[in-house]
Amino acid sequence: MKSPAELLNNLFAEALRAAFGEAGRDVDPLIRPATDPRFGDYQSNVAMGLARTLGRRPRDIAQALIDALGVGRADARVSYLIEPPEIAGPGFINLRLRREFLEAALSSVPPAPGGAEDVDLAELPADRLGIEPVDESLRRTVVIDYSSPNVAKEMHVGHLRSTIIGDTIARVLAFEGHRVVRQNHLGDWGTQFGMVILGMWHLCKAERRGEPEDWSERRLSELAAARSAGGDALRAYLTRLRDEHQAELDRDPAGVEFAAFLRSFAPRLVRLLPAYQFVNAVESAAEDFDLTVVDRQNNKQVKFSAVSNHVVAMLQRGGSADDQERQAWQLAIRASLEACGAIYRRLCVLLTEGDVRGESFFHDMLPGIVEELRLSLPARGADEAAATGSTGEWVRAVCRDDGGAVCVFLETPDGTPRFKGPDGEPLPLIVRKSDGAYLYATTDLAAALYRMSDNRRRPIPLRSASLRAALAARDPHHGGLGGDRVLYVVGMPQKLHFEMLFATIEALGWTRAGEPAAPRVRLEHVAFGSVLGEDRKPYRARSGESVRLKDLLDEAVARARRLVEENDARRGDDAGQAPLSDAEKDAIAEAVGIGSVKYADLCQNRGSDYVFSWDKMLAMQGNTAPYLMYAHARIRSIFRKGAATCDDAPIVLEHAAERALGMRILQFGETLSAVSTTLLPNLLCDYLYELAGAFMAFYENCPVLRAPDEETRVARLRLCDLAARTLKLGLGLLGIRALQRM
Repeated sequence: MKSPAELLNNLFAEALRAAFGEAGRDVDPLIRPATDPRFGDYQSNVAMGLARTLGRRPRDIAQALIDALGVGRADARVSYLIEPPEIAGPGFINLRLRREFLEAALSSVPPAPGGAEDVDLAELPADRLGIEPVDESLRRTVVIDYSSPNVAKEMHVGHLRSTIIGDTIARVLAFEGHRVVRQNHLGDWGTQFGMVILGMWHLCKAERRGEPEDWSERRLSELAAARSAGGDALRAYLTRLRDEHQAELDRDPAGVEFAAFLRSFAPRLVRLLPAYQFVNAVESAAEDFDLTVVDRQNNKQVKFSAVSNHVVAMLQRGGSADDQERQAWQLAIRASLEACGAIYRRLCVLLTEGDVRGESFFHDMLPGIVEELRLSLPARGADEAAATGSTGEWVRAVCRDDGGAVCVFLETPDGTPRFKGPDGEPLPLIVRKSDGAYLYATTDLAAALYRMSDNRRRPIPLRSASLRAALAARDPHHGGLGGDRVLYVVGMPQKLHFEMLFATIEALGWTRAGEPAAPRVRLEHVAFGSVLGEDRKPYRARSGESVRLKDLLDEAVARARRLVEENDARRGDDAGQAPLSDAEKDAIAEAVGIGSVKYADLCQNRGSDYVFSWDKMLAMQGNTAPYLMYAHARIRSIFRKGAATCDDAPIVLEHAAERALGMRILQFGETLSAVSTTLLPNLLCDYLYELAGAFMAFYENCPVLRAPDEETRVARLRLCDLAARTLKLGLGLLGIRALQRM
């Protein structure tokens, strides 16, 4: 089933060519929903733009277009679809759909597939409401990068938006028929892992000494007391810790004990975090003191404040002598993924461990990336300038050393810097620091290459042999994911980074590689604002720390549980139904609590900051998840009151409220199309809110079970069923469960 907007677009496209020849070919008909139902259902403003092109009055163009449509004369398709169009103002074309078309379109929606009563949010919806996937020729491979937590750190409120916005976009694109490849760019490679591994080593030693599990919290309290007592007390305490550390090293220089510990260790993130925090606090406190330890195995003296740097060097060295470090690192990743997985399952987010492509996955590609930049973007500049996908401006890229660092400078064709720092100096994309360390930009270039490349369809020619080999090692079969559209769901503060990254990729020619007929790769930064507290500052706990995502969800469910109790007590007997059981209350509270947090975020324009408010998100009125869930449950309650099945009943739209509800249902497909184009989930939220409002108006004005006759009764029941199915499907694409009872 095609949406009304799609049908109108197709008919207007034909009429534009018929009326204006080549001047009307490939012109956007600009079909949009009417802002005021008094003027119709849709409106086209195409005549206004064509007037400038053709040098004619807009109203004359509008009339010529209407004549070409042939409403009521030449084309039965048009006459069946719309009433005779009207020209308003300087040249607006108002369009009203015919009642016969609306009734037939709604009546043609197939019944819900068997077993579709409870939506499994871990899968694509089985009930498509007759909406067909996009045409095969329009289907794309979409790679979407979202969530991206860090290893050995708990997910906090700062991860919420990327995770749920990315998941919703991925669901909608997959529902439309595109091949969606999710990528969770895990932060699993960096200096912090020295602290993680060292913390694990301290766990081993504390366990050997028979210390209780809270040993790290106790040590942190002692360290804080020593800090408060002054420099001498702090030196004495740190010296004691250093001596203890050295004694443990001397007693087991080869790490035999640590190796045995790792073989049987099944860490949980809640155990790793305090140990990591202990190492971080000790090394920070020791920076002002000349304390050292000796690594007997390597015969090396190491500053006590930098032992973790020594450990991460062993990890990244990667030799057989450093297997312990690599094993400990893998255990830390395992613990982190399990903790993230629990959050994802609770949020009904579709990310799995198979979607993880952490920073470590691309590490072997980084030397080749720098070499490729040097070979492809030499200091004299690229052979030809390239248009950036983000701005459309033409740039050229130059790779050269600057202060010992390897940098990419992006310039306009006349040599003017495309990006400038606060002082007006050229701002480069740094890909390797003067000390040889790589940066996020280097990893992002490697990730982009892997996400776009495909040996079958889009082989990207590379000058660097080492980069070709490293890319092939990542994916021996296909050489990459072959993305036609690559999305990065990352916060607004990274806007400049992605502009520079995309411009560099464009200059390298990677988006234009492959077969001549292959579409150019679209790189898009799906930016979003921040979650704010009532003080309009970043939302934090009273302690000043970031709110753990687990705590936020627990609080949401607890608040929802209290509301469920209150509403159940007020509800009384509902058509003979027993009160909700404790198990039902728990399930409803979980769905409402989690759904409310997600919807309160998704209903905002993602580019804006928003204020987090428990009262607003859990309100039963307004554009909230509870309101939509209640609308769905209210519809389903009609069927619980004894209504029979109505899958074959023809839809009749006699009352204005019936027509308004039917129109909203048919606009679902075009709403999803708008979301996939703009990547704005709030468009779907706005649609569902309007749909729920249209149902409430229908329910108040059009009796269902007490309809005046049986024909009207079953027709209205069918309309109720379609409204409920649309609400459930829409909420499901947001990753929110629709409830049968509330």
